[in-house]
Amino acid sequence: MENWFSAGASGFKMFQWEHVLLLVFIFLVSIIMYGYRNRIRKMHIWKKILITGLIVSETTYHIWAVYNNLWDIHIFLPLQLCSFNILLCVLLLITDNRRLFAFVYLFGLTGAIQGLLTPELFQEPWHFRFIQYFVAHAFIVWTALYYAIIRSYTISWQLLFQSFFWLNIYALGVYVVDVAIGANYMFLLRKPSNASLMDYMGPYPWYILSLELVALFLCLFVFIPVKEKLNHTTEGHPPFEA
Repeated sequence: MENWFSAGASGFKMFQWEHVLLLVFIFLVSIIMYGYRNRIRKMHIWKKILITGLIVSETTYHIWAVYNNLWDIHIFLPLQLCSFNILLCVLLLITDNRRLFAFVYLFGLTGAIQGLLTPELFQEPWHFRFIQYFVAHAFIVWTALYYAIIRSYTISWQLLFQSFFWLNIYALGVYVVDVAIGANYMFLLRKPSNASLMDYMGPYPWYILSLELVALFLCLFVFIPVKEKLNHTTEGHPPFEA
């Protein structure tokens, strides 16, 4: 138990069988959500499960960091996009706010998927941090899909571009924090040390512009299934107005 909850040793390898197994599991749960969407829509316990999973994963992450004397203002503030989206997911599940859904779906879903495919992770499989990392990102994905698939929320073009605008405002604020304390939240000052999509986007600061274009492309891609239609007639789930 002590070793399991320790700082851990470097041992993660991308797309090793444990990594692939968890990706398959997360994908299968997402498929089940779609296949049983009508039943799940009537089960209010799903919101409680999602809220619990998000809060427990984020809280235990900080407990683990404090326990192992790892907690540092330069690393553990909830300013990375996925950490920020965990907080937004909890708020979304409490309020059912449709503008929050747009941000979580467009940037939480795409960011979490990229985090699952190319994890910023070092601990060996089945270490606490290994499990916590995948649980946290999975619950972001499932929360976004819960509102898209189960609750039939949609997004208008106006809300799409509003969300993209607020993402850039948030990034600007994070950049100010990065410069002020010498951190690298959202990788706005340098690339991550592990392999990632950013390795193919050129040197600093040009990769940030490339990230903007990739983010816009990914948003447009995931936007297609939830695009608000003028004649949306899903029974019992009318479209929201942006």
